[in-house]
Amino acid sequence: MIDKINIKIQKLIDEIKSDNTSGSIYLAKKSTETLIPLSKENCSLDQIQITAKSLIEAQPTMASIFNLCNNLLFNIDKIDKRQYAKYVNKYCKKFLLDLENSDKLVNKIAYKLIKNDSTILTHSFSSTVLKTLLYAKESGLDFSVICTESRPKNEGVNLARILGKNHIKVKLIVDSAVFSFLSKVDTVLTGADAITSDGLINKIGTFGLAMFAHISKKPVYALGSSIKFLPKDYKLNLYQKKNSKEIISNNISNVTVVNYYFDLTPLKFFTGVVTEEKILDPSEIKQKINHLKIHSSLI
Repeated sequence: MIDKINIKIQKLIDEIKSDNTSGSIYLAKKSTETLIPLSKENCSLDQIQITAKSLIEAQPTMASIFNLCNNLLFNIDKIDKRQYAKYVNKYCKKFLLDLENSDKLVNKIAYKLIKNDSTILTHSFSSTVLKTLLYAKESGLDFSVICTESRPKNEGVNLARILGKNHIKVKLIVDSAVFSFLSKVDTVLTGADAITSDGLINKIGTFGLAMFAHISKKPVYALGSSIKFLPKDYKLNLYQKKNSKEIISNNISNVTVVNYYFDLTPLKFFTGVVTEEKILDPSEIKQKINHLKIHSSLI
C-alpha cells in the first residue's frame, strides 16, 4: 500500500511541477492533495520530509507551497510519531480553510482600493486579484480593467475572458503596451508568488510595470496574504530557463531564446502589499520576514 501511495504522490508532484500557468493559491491547494495520502498509512518522518522537499523543489518560487511544508515540519516536531498520519490530515484541512479565509480577507481590504469609474491595470493571472475584482463588481462598483496578455503562456487572456463573462469592461493588451496605457490607469494591482526581504516575485514584466508606475506616481499594490512571505535565508534561483518553444517553434541559427517566467521587483516600487491583516508598507513587510525561520531539514 505504501508503494501505491508513493506512486500517487509522485504523480501529483509531477503535475505540480509541469503546471506553468496556475497561480500560487491553486498550486498550494494541489500540494495539500499531495500530502493527504500520507495520512492513509502510518507515515514516517522520512516520508513526510521527502514529500515536503519534493513539493518545494517542484515549484520553488511558490511561497505558499514552501510555507505549507515548512510549517508542517515545524509542527510535526512537537508531536508523537504515532500521531503523524492523523496530524497530517488535520493540518492539511486546517491549511486549506486558513488559505480560503485569508484570501477572502485580502479581497475585502483590497476592493476598497477600487473606485467608481476607475481603471485598474493588472499583469498575468492572480486568483486573488480576480476574486477582488469580482467582489468589487458584486459590491456595486463600476470600473474597467486593463489586462496584459502575459506572454509566453498568455494566462492574462484567461483572466480577461473571466472578467468579461462577469460583465466587467476589459481591454486586453500586449505586454509591452503597458507603458503606453499607464497614463489611463488609476491603480495597478498585481498578484504575488512570493514576497522576500529583497522584493516581490511575480510573473516577469512585473518589475518594469511597477517601476514605471511608481515613477508615474500611480499607486501600485500587490495582493498576497502572509502565506506568501519567505524567510531571509531561503535560497531561490529565479532565472531558470523555460521551454524555448513557448516563444518560437523552430531553432534559429546563432539565436539563443531566453524564456524566464519570473522577476524580482524591489518593494520600494509598491505603495503597499495587501495582506489578510492590513495593507503593509515595505518596512513592515521586512519586519515580518525577519521573524520567519526555515526548518532544519529544508536547509
